[in-house]
Amino acid sequence: MVWIRSASRKSVTIRTDRERLHALLLDVVRCGRLMPGVESMEQIGDDLYHYRLAQVSNGAVVFTPDYVARFDTADPDAISWEPQGEHNFKSWGMFRVGAGPVPGELTLEIDTRAEAAVDVAPVVVVLIEPFAKKESDEVTEGFLAAIRDEVENSYVETTR
Repeated sequence: MVWIRSASRKSVTIRTDRERLHALLLDVVRCGRLMPGVESMEQIGDDLYHYRLAQVSNGAVVFTPDYVARFDTADPDAISWEPQGEHNFKSWGMFRVGAGPVPGELTLEIDTRAEAAVDVAPVVVVLIEPFAKKESDEVTEGFLAAIRDEVENSYVETTR
Protein backbone atom coordinates (compact mmCIF):
# COMPACT_ATOMS: atom_id res chain seq x y z
CA MET A 1 0.00 0.00 0.00
CA VAL A 2 1.35 3.45 -0.95
CA TRP A 3 -0.02 6.95 -0.45
CA ILE A 4 -0.90 9.02 -3.52
CA ARG A 5 -0.90 12.76 -2.80
CA SER A 6 -2.71 15.63 -4.48
CA ALA A 7 -3.49 19.26 -3.74
CA SER A 8 -5.73 21.88 -5.27
CA ARG A 9 -6.47 25.57 -4.73
CA LYS A 10 -9.33 27.10 -6.67
CA SER A 11 -11.69 30.04 -6.22
CA VAL A 12 -14.98 31.33 -7.58
CA THR A 13 -16.88 34.61 -7.44
CA ILE A 14 -20.41 34.31 -6.06
CA ARG A 15 -23.21 36.90 -6.26
CA THR A 16 -24.49 36.81 -2.68
CA ASP A 17 -24.05 38.19 0.80
CA ARG A 18 -21.89 36.71 3.58
CA GLU A 19 -24.88 35.60 5.65
CA ARG A 20 -26.26 33.42 2.85
CA LEU A 21 -22.87 31.92 1.92
CA HIS A 22 -22.02 31.28 5.58
CA ALA A 23 -25.39 29.54 6.07
CA LEU A 24 -24.53 26.99 3.38
CA LEU A 25 -20.89 26.49 4.38
CA LEU A 26 -21.81 26.05 8.06
CA ASP A 27 -24.37 23.37 7.12
CA VAL A 28 -21.50 20.93 6.67
CA VAL A 29 -23.62 17.95 5.54
CA ARG A 30 -25.75 19.91 3.03
CA CYS A 31 -22.68 21.64 1.63
CA GLY A 32 -20.57 18.47 1.63
CA ARG A 33 -23.17 16.60 -0.40
CA LEU A 34 -22.70 19.17 -3.19
CA MET A 35 -19.16 17.87 -3.74
CA PRO A 36 -18.95 15.72 -6.89
CA GLY A 37 -18.56 12.04 -6.04
CA VAL A 38 -20.03 12.13 -2.53
CA GLU A 39 -22.21 9.05 -2.19
CA SER A 40 -22.97 9.53 1.50
CA MET A 41 -22.08 11.95 4.25
CA GLU A 42 -23.29 12.05 7.81
CA GLN A 43 -22.43 13.73 11.07
CA ILE A 44 -21.08 11.12 13.50
CA GLY A 45 -20.06 13.33 16.43
CA ASP A 46 -19.26 16.87 17.48
CA ASP A 47 -17.73 18.43 14.37
CA LEU A 48 -17.00 14.89 12.98
CA TYR A 49 -18.31 13.83 9.57
CA HIS A 50 -18.06 10.51 7.74
CA TYR A 51 -17.73 10.62 3.95
CA ARG A 52 -18.07 7.78 1.48
CA LEU A 53 -17.17 8.76 -2.08
CA ALA A 54 -17.81 7.12 -5.43
CA GLN A 55 -15.31 4.59 -6.70
CA VAL A 56 -12.38 6.05 -8.62
CA SER A 57 -10.92 3.96 -11.42
CA ASN A 58 -8.30 5.10 -13.90
CA GLY A 59 -7.05 1.79 -15.26
CA ALA A 60 -4.15 1.50 -12.82
CA VAL A 61 -6.08 2.15 -9.60
CA VAL A 62 -9.51 1.16 -8.36
CA PHE A 63 -10.28 2.93 -5.12
CA THR A 64 -13.33 3.86 -3.00
CA PRO A 65 -12.49 6.74 -0.63
CA ASP A 66 -13.96 6.39 2.85
CA TYR A 67 -12.91 8.80 5.60
CA VAL A 68 -13.76 10.90 8.63
CA ALA A 69 -12.94 14.60 8.93
CA ARG A 70 -13.21 17.08 11.79
CA PHE A 71 -14.45 20.55 10.84
CA ASP A 72 -13.55 23.78 12.59
CA THR A 73 -16.37 26.25 11.92
CA ALA A 74 -15.45 28.83 14.59
CA ASP A 75 -14.64 31.42 11.88
CA PRO A 76 -17.22 31.26 9.07
CA ASP A 77 -14.78 33.11 6.77
CA ALA A 78 -12.14 30.37 7.30
CA ILE A 79 -13.73 26.94 7.76
CA SER A 80 -11.15 24.17 7.92
CA TRP A 81 -11.12 20.39 8.10
CA GLU A 82 -8.61 17.67 8.83
CA PRO A 83 -8.64 13.86 8.85
CA GLN A 84 -9.52 11.90 11.96
CA GLY A 85 -8.61 8.25 12.55
CA GLU A 86 -7.11 5.72 10.18
CA HIS A 87 -8.86 5.49 6.80
CA ASN A 88 -7.93 4.81 3.18
CA PHE A 89 -8.29 8.50 2.35
CA LYS A 90 -7.30 11.69 4.17
CA SER A 91 -8.35 15.24 3.38
CA TRP A 92 -7.18 18.57 4.78
CA GLY A 93 -8.54 21.87 3.61
CA MET A 94 -10.03 25.27 4.13
CA PHE A 95 -12.82 27.38 2.70
CA ARG A 96 -11.90 31.07 2.69
CA VAL A 97 -14.53 33.76 2.12
CA GLY A 98 -13.37 37.21 1.04
CA ALA A 99 -14.62 40.33 -0.62
CA GLY A 100 -15.48 39.97 -4.28
CA PRO A 101 -14.44 42.22 -7.15
CA VAL A 102 -17.58 44.40 -6.82
CA PRO A 103 -20.15 45.04 -4.08
CA GLY A 104 -22.68 42.20 -3.81
CA GLU A 105 -20.10 39.56 -4.72
CA LEU A 106 -17.85 37.38 -2.60
CA THR A 107 -14.86 35.22 -3.44
CA LEU A 108 -14.89 31.65 -2.15
CA GLU A 109 -11.59 29.80 -2.21
CA ILE A 110 -11.02 26.13 -1.43
CA ASP A 111 -7.51 25.00 -0.61
CA THR A 112 -7.24 21.21 -0.26
CA ARG A 113 -4.69 18.48 0.19
CA ALA A 114 -5.51 14.78 0.01
CA GLU A 115 -3.81 11.42 0.38
CA ALA A 116 -5.16 8.09 -0.84
CA ALA A 117 -3.85 4.67 0.19
CA VAL A 118 -3.75 2.49 -2.92
CA ASP A 119 -2.40 -0.94 -3.69
CA VAL A 120 0.17 -0.26 -6.41
CA ALA A 121 3.90 -0.69 -6.80
CA PRO A 122 5.77 2.34 -5.41
CA VAL A 123 7.45 2.86 -8.79
CA VAL A 124 4.11 3.83 -10.43
CA VAL A 125 3.30 6.58 -7.90
CA VAL A 126 5.08 9.15 -10.06
CA LEU A 127 2.82 8.13 -12.97
CA ILE A 128 -0.42 8.17 -10.96
CA GLU A 129 0.01 11.45 -9.06
CA PRO A 130 -0.58 13.72 -12.12
CA PHE A 131 -3.92 11.96 -12.68
CA ALA A 132 -4.77 12.38 -8.99
CA LYS A 133 -3.98 16.11 -9.28
CA LYS A 134 -6.21 16.42 -12.36
CA GLU A 135 -9.04 14.56 -10.58
CA SER A 136 -8.61 16.75 -7.50
CA ASP A 137 -8.76 19.93 -9.59
CA GLU A 138 -11.90 18.72 -11.40
CA VAL A 139 -13.66 17.81 -8.14
CA THR A 140 -12.67 21.13 -6.55
CA GLU A 141 -13.91 23.13 -9.55
CA GLY A 142 -17.16 21.13 -9.62
CA PHE A 143 -17.64 21.65 -5.89
CA LEU A 144 -17.15 25.41 -6.19
CA ALA A 145 -19.58 25.57 -9.14
CA ALA A 146 -22.21 23.59 -7.17
CA ILE A 147 -21.81 25.86 -4.13
CA ARG A 148 -22.06 28.97 -6.33
CA ASP A 149 -25.17 27.65 -8.08
CA GLU A 150 -26.83 26.64 -4.79
CA VAL A 151 -26.18 30.02 -3.14
CA GLU A 152 -26.99 32.15 -6.19
CA ASN A 153 -30.19 30.22 -6.92
CA SER A 154 -31.39 30.57 -3.33
CA TYR A 155 -30.44 34.27 -3.43
CA VAL A 156 -32.47 34.87 -6.61
CA GLU A 157 -35.50 33.00 -5.19
CA THR A 158 -35.56 35.07 -1.99
CA THR A 159 -35.07 38.43 -3.75
CA ARG A 160 -37.92 38.00 -6.23
